[in-house]
Amino acid sequence: MNNFGTIVSHTLSSKIRTKSFVISTVFMMILIIGLTNITTIVDLFTGDDDSPTEVAVVDESEDAGIIAQGLTAPNETEEGTTFVLMDGQSLDDVIQEAEEGTYEGVVHLTGSTEDLQASFYGDSNNTAMEVEQQIQRLKEGVLTSELDINEEQLAAVYQPISFEQLSLEEGEAVESEEESAASYFTVFAITYIIFFIVILFSTMIATEVATEKSSRVMELLVSSVNPVVQMFGKLTGIALSGVVNLATLLIAFLIGMTIAGNNVTDFLSSDFIDLTLIGYGLLCVVLGYFIFGGVAAMLGALVSRTEEVNQSVQPLIFLALIGFFIVSFGQNAPDSTFVNVASYIPFFTPQLLILRVGAGSIAPVEIAILIGIMVVSAIIINVLAARIYKGGVLMYGKLSFKKNIKQALAMSKKEK
Repeated sequence: MNNFGTIVSHTLSSKIRTKSFVISTVFMMILIIGLTNITTIVDLFTGDDDSPTEVAVVDESEDAGIIAQGLTAPNETEEGTTFVLMDGQSLDDVIQEAEEGTYEGVVHLTGSTEDLQASFYGDSNNTAMEVEQQIQRLKEGVLTSELDINEEQLAAVYQPISFEQLSLEEGEAVESEEESAASYFTVFAITYIIFFIVILFSTMIATEVATEKSSRVMELLVSSVNPVVQMFGKLTGIALSGVVNLATLLIAFLIGMTIAGNNVTDFLSSDFIDLTLIGYGLLCVVLGYFIFGGVAAMLGALVSRTEEVNQSVQPLIFLALIGFFIVSFGQNAPDSTFVNVASYIPFFTPQLLILRVGAGSIAPVEIAILIGIMVVSAIIINVLAARIYKGGVLMYGKLSFKKNIKQALAMSKKEK
């Protein structure tokens, strides 16, 4: 146990003290703080000019002058877009003034009240949308007044219907649009994190073992520490370095939210964050780490040079990539037979379980079964990886998966 703690502490300290770890962590913290305050940063560069936008109005309609007058009527507030009616000026002259910066854009009204045609000359899409909405609102008001429709009748016309969506199965609830968006966001984030962890930490574990083998340090370690204890010590130490990294990112997020003036509690309790799904995500991250990490340690023990690490971990990266692609395409059909069957493959289970839970297309019993599959798979993989690791750490030569695995298993049996 003392040897295990020593290996864990040595692995952890060697990782968090490296320049690459410190630089990448600081960079990610700055990036997170910047993203949580992106609106403030954009305002610093775009300025804080809150003056209302002025749009010129050229009325060449047949009988829609009342709409032009409504647009250019004084606003009760100074916010939003203000309209200036151009009398006696041609459209070309007004457009010329807008090009010189006098106005944000130009509205050209033609046709009749019933068949009104409005053209907006300007580059701002937001202003164009606001202009269209105001003209439409004024047109509706003019036509309803001509039809002698009072405000109560008009309100009844535009009163939205009472609409609800119910499940075909009795007692089952249907996800709201907000809940669906939260699940989609959380599923994508967690599956990306799992994919990132597999690529980063699998390579890190294999490189750690291969470096010690290539420098002959492994021979000294094996003589004093059981290889199995050594393997699990490295897995735990690298996992703790990931926890440290995650903690710093969470601290950066809290700092960024505080600077932005947002309440973290309100953010976590909002419909945009699915805490239940995050709980399942943490479990899948841990189990997925030990499933892929055990294989990575085994692969690292089979190589003799650090140059061969990338080649050895490629199968793991491909498996993680396939799982990520299945999630990406399966979000449109999370209850398909292909997704359900693939979720029972241990290397895809961490990502696809999150997808199915987020989509609500899985029963509690099946969730328990898939979690059980991950637990059993992690145990079996790490037991097998420990045997291969025990014999593989003292093997040197050209990389050949099939040959090296047989030799490593044979050597581990001789050492018993």
